[in-house]
Amino acid sequence: IGTTNINKAAQGDGLKLAKSAHADIIGLSDIQLHPNGTPGTGLMQDIATSGRNRLFINKNGDRFVSESAARDTLCKAIFKQPDGTYWLLMNKLRYPDENKPDRMGVTMKDMLALGRVKKADTLDEMAKLINVPADHLKAAVAEYNKAASNKGTKDKFGFVATNTDDAPMTEGPWYACLKVPTVHHTMGGVRIDTLARALDKEGKPVPGLYAAGEVTGGIHGANRLGGNAIADVFTFGRQAGASAAQQK
Repeated sequence: IGTTNINKAAQGDGLKLAKSAHADIIGLSDIQLHPNGTPGTGLMQDIATSGRNRLFINKNGDRFVSESAARDTLCKAIFKQPDGTYWLLMNKLRYPDENKPDRMGVTMKDMLALGRVKKADTLDEMAKLINVPADHLKAAVAEYNKAASNKGTKDKFGFVATNTDDAPMTEGPWYACLKVPTVHHTMGGVRIDTLARALDKEGKPVPGLYAAGEVTGGIHGANRLGGNAIADVFTFGRQAGASAAQQK
């Protein structure tokens, strides 16, 4: 499984340093996967799975999960599909202007030029491009559209259209991108207290060692809500600095 993190500052060196100072390292088995990985690398280099009005389509041309499910639920469902992958399907509802950057700063025009995304005017054409039965693909879209048209009604996968942005996907062009689960966040790391002091296995502070952010463990439990790491970084980063400044 690939990872979204290839930054040279995120290779686990902080954990090695803390361990050498006898800090306790906890929760290393708690890893969060993200469904938006690029096959072969795991990087999130193209259109995002977040947001509304996008379908998860397997290699049989079928939907297989509620698109509004949590990341871990989505990833577990993907692993059960043929080849452990799926097509992320969208249409002009999501990208009305191919030259306009989306919330991730990516334009559809660039993704098409790079060959990361397939484009078709109709679902029949898209079915040929991604090699799935056209009748399955059209049935999957119709199934989603029925749920999107009936706010508050749960479909067989548990998807419920409640957001004002949920709407039937009816017009081309259509866009599809192959995706796989990828390692995105590790909840484990250095054990700390409320003052951001690194603790040893007995729960005692390691003199002169402080930790904050993703190098720490136990803050988010076994899984985290998307975006919460930002609050973690700012809160404990500030606390770590304050604690270090007060050290005699």
